[in-house]
Amino acid sequence: MSDKIKIFLASLLFVFCFAMSFPFVIPGSTSTVFVHDFMGWILIFPVMPLFFYVVGSFKTLKKQILAIYGITAPANAFVFYWIFYSLNIYGGLGVVESVLALILMFFILGLYWVAFWLLCRFFAKKSEKTSDFTDLIRAPAGSVLPLKPWFIAVVWLAVEFLRTFFPVDFFWSALGHSQYSNKVILQWASIGSVYIISFMIVWISLYFYTLIFRKNNKKEGMVLAAVLVVLFSYSAFQMISFKSETPANEIKVGLMQPAINQYDINAKEENVFEMLRVFIDQLNTFDRDTDLVVWHEAAMPLRIPMGFDNFDYIMERYFTRAYNFPNQIVGMDMVDRNELSFFNAAGFIQDGKIRKIYKKIKLAPFGEYLPYSEFLRSIGFSILVPGNLGDFVRGTEYTVYDYGTFKASILICYDGTFSENVAGFVKNGAELLVNISNDAWFGNSSETFQHGMFYPFRAVETGRTIVRSANVGISEVILPDGTIENSTKFLERTTINRKIPLYDKSTIYLKFGNWFVWLNYIVFGLFLLDRFGRTEKKTGKSAPSASRRHGVTSSR
Repeated sequence: MSDKIKIFLASLLFVFCFAMSFPFVIPGSTSTVFVHDFMGWILIFPVMPLFFYVVGSFKTLKKQILAIYGITAPANAFVFYWIFYSLNIYGGLGVVESVLALILMFFILGLYWVAFWLLCRFFAKKSEKTSDFTDLIRAPAGSVLPLKPWFIAVVWLAVEFLRTFFPVDFFWSALGHSQYSNKVILQWASIGSVYIISFMIVWISLYFYTLIFRKNNKKEGMVLAAVLVVLFSYSAFQMISFKSETPANEIKVGLMQPAINQYDINAKEENVFEMLRVFIDQLNTFDRDTDLVVWHEAAMPLRIPMGFDNFDYIMERYFTRAYNFPNQIVGMDMVDRNELSFFNAAGFIQDGKIRKIYKKIKLAPFGEYLPYSEFLRSIGFSILVPGNLGDFVRGTEYTVYDYGTFKASILICYDGTFSENVAGFVKNGAELLVNISNDAWFGNSSETFQHGMFYPFRAVETGRTIVRSANVGISEVILPDGTIENSTKFLERTTINRKIPLYDKSTIYLKFGNWFVWLNYIVFGLFLLDRFGRTEKKTGKSAPSASRRHGVTSSR
């Protein structure tokens, strides 16, 4: 088989493995494909070896960058095709504009892979001066990699973490997210969030890649084996101890899933009575002793002015035949008429009054706010979701409300995708985390299932039970060990009404936050300073190093 065919097949395999590692729904279907369900968690492991094989097969930097985009763009297209639904089908953006927006997105996502590759090249270059650090990161002679696998993992995490804030806060489909259904590896999130899982995926996969070619470093292998023994022992301890743990409290919740499509929501003036009927029917299915009823994101079919607190009036006026439960959480769009500001918010309802308002902290970029708005508006680029009179205003408070027998916090949709954000609510005293979402914007696509993959991580990281009320699904209960219960079907009109246990678990991540990320950056920074401190060696006619043979050093 020729080298070109091998590279082509490896490229296809990269796209397949990356795409199937995350929930994938064939457009129009209502369930994820069998391949992902059966082996999605393991398909992420060949991704990094395939990346180095494909990109390292090209000699010049220009061809390497083209190769990176050649494999990452189609891989991202499979993962993120659902954005087209929100832009074109439900958002009203033209087909050409929607496609151009997707191309821009794939270009930006590809930049992280390019940056990762360039950093690997940089650290792999030979220099006139050496230091004690050099042998710690440089791959042995004849290796299939330019650097030792552990340090490539350091470089990867240093780049991947940037996605949480730069150029916008869009941290979706990180390598570690592929393990959302693997309860054993999922326990590691209580140590260092999804970041430690991404790190370990790169380290494990690349070390075994060197093992296949018998060019591995035995000392590194011993260290990796020891780390894996510790981590898997920790997972076993966490899972066994949780089974014997007594909940601190137990409450009965009612979760609504009205399954109202986005066409009807956008045309609510015409469909409001049908929407109200669905809400009333669902409210009346709950047991009267339910401790907390949860409506989905932006469920209230009218905009609520800030300062208004008479929820009884809303129930009597619009939901006359519905039982008015004393404790509720209701998603609602709110407006500050004095400041002409708009908020994606939710109300903590108790005894007929809106007692407290939570304003969404993590707004969806380009949908709920426009990043770099002054510059983009100056060139004619505006908000992509129509119907908003302006950007939503970002909330700033990790709001917790005490219902008397339990304390709850609300995560509105995108809020739940960030570990640091969710931990802030628990540190403020939340005993129950309530996620409310409306994924109808994305039609019959992968987005709903991909959105759901974040919450097992959040439950494990914080040691708290999470309940989800999602308009079109997936509504469910998630326990602190990552167990998912009562998962509804996508687009199913249904409710969940059951008792749930509340726990008061303390985790390493809750105590120390992103300690693993900062440690990773310290290590990365030390080697970066050491590398800058050495002068580069001029290209000679000596035998090529391992890194050069695999396309990592410069070729001009």
